[in-house]
Amino acid sequence: MSTTFKTQMRAAALATAFVTGSTIAAHAVPSVLAFDQKVQGNEVTLDYVMLPTDGYVVIYGADKDGKPMKDPLGHAELKAGDHRAIKVKLGSTPQSGATLWASLYTDKDGKPGFDKGGDAPIWSEGLPLVNRFIVK
Repeated sequence: MSTTFKTQMRAAALATAFVTGSTIAAHAVPSVLAFDQKVQGNEVTLDYVMLPTDGYVVIYGADKDGKPMKDPLGHAELKAGDHRAIKVKLGSTPQSGATLWASLYTDKDGKPGFDKGGDAPIWSEGLPLVNRFIVK
């Protein structure tokens, strides 16, 4: 097989992966990027989310030790793939200085809406530190 043919085949495979989207999402590293921010109308904005499968981004408050609390403050449903400027509606407005955490869940139960008991967390051993942000 010639080098040119191999290069063309790789380019075609890559183009197919970009077109299908799910191929890339399935192999992508789950991630969240959120900066410290003011809450606007009970919403926070996540700058970037990569979700490998259909699921949810979920926002948690922090306890007195700075760890994520048990009950979520809000969530947003997302399809697999990368997303930018995601707005997440919160049940209440956190106070200035509050620590918030963003977590990702896979839709495991197939039912509409987020269910902490039925959907599976991407990070089961604790959230990455970069998923933490502060309310200004």
